[in-house]
Amino acid sequence: MSGWLRNTQVLVEQAATYRALAGRGELRELSRAVMRAACANGSMTGVGVENMDLLRALPDCDRLELAALWAEWHARVENDGTAQEFRRDVDYLRTELLMVASGVARGLDGGILAAERAAQLAALGDQYVVWSHHRIWELADAELAAGRIPGPAVLAAFRRTVAAATLPGFRRTQASANAAQVGLREVMGRWPGPPLNSGEVWADQALKDASVGGEPWGRLLSHAAPATASAPSARWRRHSLALIEEIGPEAVREAVPRWFKLAGLDRTVPLMGHRHLPFDVNTRFDAHNSHVLRGLAWTLALVPAGPDIVDALAGLVETSLDQRSGEVPRAPHVAEAGVVALALTADPAARCELETLRRWIRHKGTLLRIDKALDHLPDRP
Repeated sequence: MSGWLRNTQVLVEQAATYRALAGRGELRELSRAVMRAACANGSMTGVGVENMDLLRALPDCDRLELAALWAEWHARVENDGTAQEFRRDVDYLRTELLMVASGVARGLDGGILAAERAAQLAALGDQYVVWSHHRIWELADAELAAGRIPGPAVLAAFRRTVAAATLPGFRRTQASANAAQVGLREVMGRWPGPPLNSGEVWADQALKDASVGGEPWGRLLSHAAPATASAPSARWRRHSLALIEEIGPEAVREAVPRWFKLAGLDRTVPLMGHRHLPFDVNTRFDAHNSHVLRGLAWTLALVPAGPDIVDALAGLVETSLDQRSGEVPRAPHVAEAGVVALALTADPAARCELETLRRWIRHKGTLLRIDKALDHLPDRP
């Protein structure tokens, strides 16, 4: 067994076996063949997307019978000696049984193993990122298909997993492997929820303000900076300017700096980290919310210039470079967005702030961003 299945021909051969068994009506043997594959293919592969599609193409009665067989097996797996046959521990086998039963019955019977599925998802709610060795988001997919929306804490964990994949400290990890899965991103696109994850003081306040201010404020919070963009595109700016006009420049000028001031406060809801993450996750920004902070910084720079805006952006840079968790700054990508925003303001005071930041900052990426910004700003008179 490997971490990821590299020989995809194996899936083709498995599919041929499934078709033959299904054609002969040998569903009990098919159920075991599928589980042998799920346990042998390796983490993040399981049955395989194409082979699950094959199983879902079977007659509805066969799908429901397979789901019932796997559900029965799930209930007795603790007292079943078959875990040794599959060379996996009981927890791994139970999770894969839950996955295949949920997948094959999706769209037919959302009640099969619903309580077990909900419990498995709920356990992710206090995780900073999802570090599962299974395609665990498929359980959320099954719940959404059944008309049940997993709680916002579960959504938040998956959001952070997707958002963190581009950040230093997460690359080439099990979390980033989850985030790279197309299936997860497709599920996220169908998963409704608030624009921000709760649990940070600034985010909780922004959500409260948006609920009072109305729908345009929600769209402002949803207008996050693209994870891989180092500066706002012309299209992104046009969207922000339209939002500023709709909400009102003065309202944006008053609210966003207030949120930035709250960004340095401790989390209101602590999260669990992981032994492979070399920092305290509770000293970091929520990875999903951090991209919203970046977008808000760029948006604030498009409001008519003023010293309050420059001060707010400089403060966000300082907060984002706080090293309270050790030698690694809290959120360098947010600090760099603040630097870009300072340059975008075209305010003469921005050069002074950037020069001041340049004297004490040690983070190389932010220093490079400051130098680039200073090169494009006019000299002080």
